[in-house]
Amino acid sequence: MLRHALVSLLILTSTALFADDIYVAKEKDQYTSERESLFDGKLDNFALQINLASYHPGNASEYNQFNRGIGIEYYFDSFFLAGGYFWNSLYRDSFYIGAGKEFTFGDVDWVGLGAIGGLITGYDDGQEPRPALIPYVFFTKDRYTLKVHYLPEIGEVEDDAFGFAVRIKFD
Repeated sequence: MLRHALVSLLILTSTALFADDIYVAKEKDQYTSERESLFDGKLDNFALQINLASYHPGNASEYNQFNRGIGIEYYFDSFFLAGGYFWNSLYRDSFYIGAGKEFTFGDVDWVGLGAIGGLITGYDDGQEPRPALIPYVFFTKDRYTLKVHYLPEIGEVEDDAFGFAVRIKFD
């Protein structure tokens, strides 16, 4: 009888320990997958933005029209974060950081509207950051997007402009 009790106790203890190991492993997997859900090492949520040019309809000859630059975007479910650099219309370095949102029209996902708001440097006070809100129209084919920004007058740039950029989503 004592032997049956000891065997039963041994079985219950080992089962409890084994079950605890399963529980700990499950907790670890759950914790790991939750931590990886924000950034899981995949590049699907990233995009590269290449700034190309601008056009100032009012006084084009006064400004730099070749606004080369590069930026990075990271997409969440309902918005994106962006930051980057470009050579602005005043022939100065500009840096930007902000958050944006894009909208498409029903089942048509190749064209839409977007806006980005944040901080930008390189105007009036040199590298003093200033707030900016930039609306745009975009046209997408596969992982490539053409963005046409509307740039209101800002600082020493007294003319509105249109900016052109290409976005390439990573895979």
